Amino acid sequence: MQAQITMPSRGQKKRQPKEIAARAAKKTGVYVVLLALACFFLFPFFIMVCLSLLTDADVFQQVVFSPSGTIEIGNYLSIFTSGSKYLGYLGNTLIVAVILAVGVPFVSSLCAFGFAKLKFHGRDAVYAIVLATLMIPGVITLIPLYAIYAKFGWLNTLTPLWLPSLFGGGATNIFLMRQFMRGIPNDLLDAAKIDGAHIFRVYFTIALPLCVPIMLYVGYMSFVGAWNNFIGPMTYIDAGSKFSTLALGMYNDYGPVNDTSYANSAMAAGVVMTIPCVALFVFFQKYLIEGVAVTGLKG
Repeated sequence: MQAQITMPSRGQKKRQPKEIAARAAKKTGVYVVLLALACFFLFPFFIMVCLSLLTDADVFQQVVFSPSGTIEIGNYLSIFTSGSKYLGYLGNTLIVAVILAVGVPFVSSLCAFGFAKLKFHGRDAVYAIVLATLMIPGVITLIPLYAIYAKFGWLNTLTPLWLPSLFGGGATNIFLMRQFMRGIPNDLLDAAKIDGAHIFRVYFTIALPLCVPIMLYVGYMSFVGAWNNFIGPMTYIDAGSKFSTLALGMYNDYGPVNDTSYANSAMAAGVVMTIPCVALFVFFQKYLIEGVAVTGLKG
């Protein structure tokens, strides 16, 4: 049999260049908009880096770039000297951030597994109550929590910054975990139960490994939230305490309460504080995007 070759009509030949041009123009427009948004969001960070490289004399001139072209690296070295408290702030923040980055995904996945895969009386009502807590502004609970933590003797310690978060992990994280777990086939879990696996073994050996993308996302967001937390340390930790975190310590050392520091030193401390979050995002970018995308599809 002889194959028949269909030749494109004259009208189709004329439309192809137009379609290619339209697609190219559309793609170019998208990239231009994305580039403009990237420049808009990166501009404050760019200014922060520029100011961190100025000398003390250049700071008083209120310039972004040094008129003499001098680059002062000493601003970064000064925050790591023996007399600086920055390393202490960094250690305290790292302790809280690591605990939450590991603990919050685990406890929130445990709660989400119960809401997504277990059947018990009042499950939907309890889940509705959990979601209802999202409508409560966090500032309302500051004074009651302060009184409770004072009774427990937790003030001026790191305990209020991490221990309460391990009781459930928060409504948002439970919601994300539950949405992801709803996409796990029930037949897979039922097969393990038929083989004699108890419910915790099903959770640890089947459900938990499948939830790695969303757990990485929750862990990263928990780390960033703890790393940048300011209102919590400011409420429960006194200024000058050895348990001060990065956000609180930088506010006390470089903020408006301290008029002896220069903007270049403050910006250098801010750049160093930003590096861990950016590095983690770059390293886990693929898994973070996968976790969010799959969670949205499995609702």
